[in-house]
Parts: sequence; structure tokens; C-alpha cells
Amino acid sequence: MTRFAGYLALAAFALFFWNCHSNKAYTSKPARTFAGAESEAPEINLLAWHYSDSLSYVWVEIKNEQLLYKRIDTSRFFVADVRVHLQVIMAGTQKRMVDSITIDVSDRSASENVTPKSLRSKMQLAMRKGFEYVIEAEVLDRNRKANYKASLPVDKMNLYGEQSFLITRRDTISFKSVFLPSETLKLTFTNPAISQVTVDCFTKEMGPALPPFSGKQPDPDRLKPDSTYILELSTNSILLRLPARGFCHLRTNKTNAEDGLTLYTADESFPGVSNSMEMIYCTRYIMERSEFEGCSEAAEPKAAIDKFWLTIGGSSERARELIKRYYGRVTDANRHYTSYVSGWKTDRGMIYIVFGQPTNVYKSASDEIWVYGNESNPAALRFIFNKEKNLLSNNDYILERSPFFKEAWYSAVEYWRQGNIYLDSRR
Repeated sequence: MTRFAGYLALAAFALFFWNCHSNKAYTSKPARTFAGAESEAPEINLLAWHYSDSLSYVWVEIKNEQLLYKRIDTSRFFVADVRVHLQVIMAGTQKRMVDSITIDVSDRSASENVTPKSLRSKMQLAMRKGFEYVIEAEVLDRNRKANYKASLPVDKMNLYGEQSFLITRRDTISFKSVFLPSETLKLTFTNPAISQVTVDCFTKEMGPALPPFSGKQPDPDRLKPDSTYILELSTNSILLRLPARGFCHLRTNKTNAEDGLTLYTADESFPGVSNSMEMIYCTRYIMERSEFEGCSEAAEPKAAIDKFWLTIGGSSERARELIKRYYGRVTDANRHYTSYVSGWKTDRGMIYIVFGQPTNVYKSASDEIWVYGNESNPAALRFIFNKEKNLLSNNDYILERSPFFKEAWYSAVEYWRQGNIYLDSRR
């Protein structure tokens, strides 16, 4: 096929994909709002826990690294000044606000170079059983005069899902579902009907995402547990020891297939990557098979992965920049796209690591469309991720693969291998 013919085929394919999805109700999010290593937005996390049929507790966590600390008057302290506004919106067609709250959060530091920490606040909001909601958060950094937004779907159709469990680790509320191997957690719930918890354990190692042009099918047994046990409950809390590897899924005696809580294990650096072998594994997307096998079987894996980056970078300085940006994307992928596997192994994680931030992201209840390039250009890349419904994760999206992505994929990989960072600015 000639280059011109290939272009026409790619353009036709892109238009076909776009037209097939054009009638859905999408919201658009420009890529510049993406909170990650390539963004200056602070990380904002929300957590909901159903306390009763009519009330839920909501926690807000703001990572302080990207907040602006300023000296107030003649004080020797530098102060972060943040206003948080939460709205509870009825999901579905009604979309009416049912409750709201505004609080002020501040923190002080002896210098502008702040120690990384989490600023947390707890609120009580009205949400009745039998409905679904969305919590919309607006965070105003008053020193920087910048607004940031975050949202959290809340399912109160029943009281047996993951938001019915409050996870405590080391006497601290956990916003995440990823923990250290063999760690002991405390799980608290308020629903008296829960008298039994079934724990399904998954310990098999799952590989990275297949290339976007691959025709292979995923392992049909990947979501089958390796072992199962039952916990009988006598109080409203339990202590649970996590497996040494993999993850576990908790189902209550009243649950259905779509409910429950999944807890994952990872090393202490997660969502970052510090282990040399993990660095090798998640670099597989831009490695040739012989390079990957050589690094993964090397007696000194750190030296092997360092040599790989030095070879493609051409200098120590360039290699360090490549490492910083590539594994920064891995960290972002782990933070945002982790499902029942680490975020870097997912389809969205793979595309984000190799191609960078999309120009635009279109979201619906059932899928996401990532656009790279000018949307008026028929040859702009459009990746469509369909939301997969399974009991292990609410964050599982599967890419619609096609052989038409092959040329774009190899071009992006080759750009990395020439010692360059595949950035949005190239498109």
C-alpha cells in the first residue's frame, strides 16, 4: 500500500469511528486539565462512605505540592489558602443539586519549599438511598487565583458496594485501594444486614496491554479467583490481611455481581516506580523483544535498564530527561487508570505512556474517546475505550483495536527510541 493510500484508509477509518459514536452524550475535557506529571494542577482525591440511608460522609484530600504558599503580612510562615466547594448532583436526567457545602482549608510552612503532605477535610452530605449522585468539587487556590475541579460518582442504589466500606490503614482513612503486600487493614461498615464477607483472591501475574493493532484476545480466565474463603462477622468492622501478591475482592452476603470491594497490593513506591525490574517491565512498550529479554534476564537489572536509556538518549543528561518523563507518565497511568491491574498495564495507560496527553477526551457513561491532533483533520488519531463491566473494578476500559493503528504506534515508539519525548506539541 502506498503512503497516500494508507493515509486515505486511515482517514476513512477515523471518520467511520467518529460517526459511529457521534450521537452519544459526551462531555469534553481538554487535555491541559489532566492532573499528572505533565500538569501543574494539584492532585485532588474524593472519598464517600455511606453512613446511613440518608447521609454519607465525604472526605477531600488535596496534595500540597502544587499549591502556592505565600507569606502573610510580616509572619515568618508561608501559608496555603484554599477554598473547597462541594455540590451533590442527582445523576441521570434530573441533574439537580440536592446538597452543597463550602469550607476553607489552610496550611503553613516555614519556607516556600514545602514538605509534601495531604490536606484532608471531612464533610457530611445528604444523599438518600435508592439514587445515584455525582459529587462535584471545586478547589480554589486563593494565593494562585486558580480553580481546579474533581468529581466522584456516588452509588446509593444499595448499601453493599465499595462505598459502604471504610478502609483504615495505620489508623488513617485510606483514599486508595492499593496497599502493601501482606498488610493488615481495618474495614468498617454500618449496614447491619452484612453478616458475612466472601474473599476471592487473585495471585496470577498479568502482563501489559497488547499493542493497539493486535488481533489477540485477552485470557478468558484472567478474572477467575485462585482461592476463596469466608469471614463470619460479629461486629461492624473486620481486620483483613492482604495477600503477598495480587489482589482480593470482597463480596457480602447481600451483594450482587456488580457490588463489592477490591483491594490491590503493590510495593511502597506505587504509583511511582523505583524497582529496577518494574522499570524494565513497564518499558516493554518501546523495547524490542531482544532488548527486553536481555534486560529482564540480566544479573544486574539496574545497570541493564540504565544502559538502555543511555543508548537511546545518547548522553547522560538526555537519558535522565527521558527517564523522568517516561516514568512520570507511568506514575500518572498508575494513579489514574489502575483497575484490577496496575495502570501502566491497562489500555489507557499504554496509550498515555507512549502518546502522551490527548488533545481532547470525550467521556460518556459507556466509553471514552481520546483525540490526538486537530479534530478537523480526518487523520487525527482517535482511540475509543469501552467501559468493561466486571465485579473487580469500575475503572476498566478496553481499547477498540485496529490494524490501522500500526503505523502511528510504530512512529511514536521510534520517536522515543531516537531519544525524543513524544509530546502533545508534536501534533
